[in-house]
Amino acid sequence: MAVRAIAAARRAPRAPRTFGRSTPAPVGGWNARDALSDMDERDAVTLDNWFPGTSTVMLRGGQAAHATGLTTAVESLMPYADGTKTELFAAANSAIYDVTSSGAVGAAKVSSLTNNRWQHVNFGTSADEFLIAVNGADSMQQYDGTTWRTITDVSSPAITGVTTANLAHLNVFKTRLFLIEINKLSFWYLGAGANSGAATEFNLGTYCRLGGSTMAMGTWTRDSGDGVDDLAVFVTSEGEVLIFSGTDPGNASAWALIGRFEIGAPIGRRCMIKAGSELIIITVDGIAPLSRLLRTARTDERANLTDKISGAFEAAARDYGANFGWQGILYPRGNKVLFNIPTVAGSASHQYVANTTTGAWCRFTGWNAFSWAVFNDELYMGGAGVVDKADTGLSDKGANIETEAKTAFTYLGQRGRTKKFNMVRPNFITDGGIEPALTVNVDFEDTPPTGVASFTPGEGAEWDVADWDEADWGSSGQPVVDWIPVAGTGYAAAIYLRTASNANVIEWSSTDWLWEQGGVL
Repeated sequence: MAVRAIAAARRAPRAPRTFGRSTPAPVGGWNARDALSDMDERDAVTLDNWFPGTSTVMLRGGQAAHATGLTTAVESLMPYADGTKTELFAAANSAIYDVTSSGAVGAAKVSSLTNNRWQHVNFGTSADEFLIAVNGADSMQQYDGTTWRTITDVSSPAITGVTTANLAHLNVFKTRLFLIEINKLSFWYLGAGANSGAATEFNLGTYCRLGGSTMAMGTWTRDSGDGVDDLAVFVTSEGEVLIFSGTDPGNASAWALIGRFEIGAPIGRRCMIKAGSELIIITVDGIAPLSRLLRTARTDERANLTDKISGAFEAAARDYGANFGWQGILYPRGNKVLFNIPTVAGSASHQYVANTTTGAWCRFTGWNAFSWAVFNDELYMGGAGVVDKADTGLSDKGANIETEAKTAFTYLGQRGRTKKFNMVRPNFITDGGIEPALTVNVDFEDTPPTGVASFTPGEGAEWDVADWDEADWGSSGQPVVDWIPVAGTGYAAAIYLRTASNANVIEWSSTDWLWEQGGVL
């Protein structure tokens, strides 16, 4: 009898054993390159409006209206600084407006223009500081801190030798103003320290093998400042890069070609941004620092900053590359570099955003911008009839900031075993309440949550709005660690969640899992 009882006990089914584990929030950022089965569990398949930090991912900042009354798309934002004041100008309605102060814009500073797509530089001479702008259709505009002037070959001052209405790009290099003419494989330059006078043309056709025209010029600084190591970089429409050293293109002993390379074709006139000592170029192959492109040309996509989101970027370049509005902007205060992707010309856009410390990517949606500028260390964007301040506040002009995230699939340390997932707990830190819409995807399925995300505002006063020493201030962020029942059986799992808030700071630090372990089949 005792033997039979022991045998029966051994045959009795055992209660399922529950396992638990925590995985990090997707601080590795958006991954649009790797196979779903091989992604690092710190990555995300989708990461919209979450910014990946070093230890948490954070809800992006909001937007607030800054300058209104501009009835068409603001396609250019142009900051000016002369040492005593700073000003911001916007191009819309075929005119240029002062948008330094918030509120409705006043009368146009320059009107009756052909288009709003200006390239600009700040350039100082012995006489004054100038904001100089060209757009390839209207005559050059120069602002001296008081007056806007149209510059032609008969104005005072004047630029002779070239029709300024044909100039579409410009750059300052070694105290000279360099000018790019539309549909020409050349550049023009003025005298040292001059913003007017006779322009001299320099032919690039003899250096190029692919033809096309000069698209843009930038400065590559190998010593992180302005000095003898600065090099002049010209990029053609066909993706040829010409690099010159020297100070005077008119003097063969003081100007020399030191390199010619082939890269992907640049996207738009605003295809270059300066970031420290680097010159970053936006091309159809991806976005990359010039120093990496020169080592690999087009042979190694890993040279691109966008390597980890290469699948998404290549699709965007293919589908939207002809649209106006591609632009990169370095935003040091936010520890971000943003690249604007115009999905519908003059109507909609989103941004691919990287953490400048970690290199992790995400995507911002809801900011339909056509131009960008950093002004007084704050980020501004030109939209449909408005200039907005970006990355400010907790809402998009009162509307919810909506997020979407799908984490990389994780095997939770048990790659060969099936799991019955019962509960998950995304660990948030917030100054209010948050109820995400959430589901678990198993074995590489792609099923979004069906619920509606909601939030509870914090009870404290709003910073910089409420009266100091009178309002009740809210507490700092507190953990929100609610378990959420889920259902799913498989080997690997990812959480797919959405949040919505217009009042709370939210950080996502980790995710906890509970599951019952199955067999290896």
